Amino acid sequence: MARFANRRLSALVAVLLQVLLAQLLALPARAHESLPIVFSLTQLSSTGYSLSAQYPPTWPQGALPQVGVTAPCTVTAAKGTLLHIGCPADMAPGRLTLAYQGYTGSSPILLRSSYISGQRNTVVASSGATELQLHGQQTPLGIFTGYVSAGVHHILIGFDHLLFLICLLLIARAPRSIVMTVTGFTLGHALTISLATLNLLVLDSGVVEVLIALSIVFVAAEIARGQSNSLMWRRPWQVATLFGLLHGLGFAGALREIGLPEHELPLSLLAFNLGIEAGQLLFVLAMVLLAWGVRRAADKLSAGIPAGVTSGRWLSWPIGVIASVWFVGRLLSL
Repeated sequence: MARFANRRLSALVAVLLQVLLAQLLALPARAHESLPIVFSLTQLSSTGYSLSAQYPPTWPQGALPQVGVTAPCTVTAAKGTLLHIGCPADMAPGRLTLAYQGYTGSSPILLRSSYISGQRNTVVASSGATELQLHGQQTPLGIFTGYVSAGVHHILIGFDHLLFLICLLLIARAPRSIVMTVTGFTLGHALTISLATLNLLVLDSGVVEVLIALSIVFVAAEIARGQSNSLMWRRPWQVATLFGLLHGLGFAGALREIGLPEHELPLSLLAFNLGIEAGQLLFVLAMVLLAWGVRRAADKLSAGIPAGVTSGRWLSWPIGVIASVWFVGRLLSL
């Protein structure tokens, strides 16, 4: 009976490993999916504008949305993703319209506007938005929802941050320790997101990405060793807070790519942070439920199951390998 149970558990472990490997193989494509759709509006004269669009490489070329503008302006010429827009004298296009062709993707939408007067606007909208305000300032509610969406999207496609969270959960384990550890990680990266975005703390983004990968290797090695007397095991929330400071610099790099509206800087920064925390909470809850399900299945199979399997320690090896590949690749690209 025990042999049969172990075979069933081995099959379960094999399936989980295959899922993890599939995620690794999908990383290049999903990294491209993390890029926003970028629209750039440039005023050329009192009546003429150009609008260019840049889509993520994974966006199907045959499913690009039809882009238009609201009256009284009209599209006067189009060449690929470049549009020329005509407006009555001294009037600016009001809204950009998007008609999707059966595909909306998951990328947030970024709109940058530049006018002859020197005025510059940045608008962020969630994926699937059908209208974007071109002229004038975006409403506070629009800014808030757009940056929350961008934060959620970034954390859920940030596989290095997600693997680090899995490592924290494998070390914390107990509910109280999980809450404290994840909270420490949250406070750490919330602080450096703010400092880096406000240019109060500036580090080379390439170096930051290398160190983030190295942090995952370190924590995965701690899990594999299982030495409960180390600082990582004894004070996980304190170590998680320190590593959160590092990971926050990575989040800040993504936020700088999006840009922040100068007239609503605190609101957009808060919204992006809240989006990251919301996405992080969803992921942690999903992982806790998955661990609970696997543990229940293991308990029903047999008592003769290796502790390293039921504790999840075996995950430290594939995670460590993935993070090591990232570390070497990022280091070589500096």
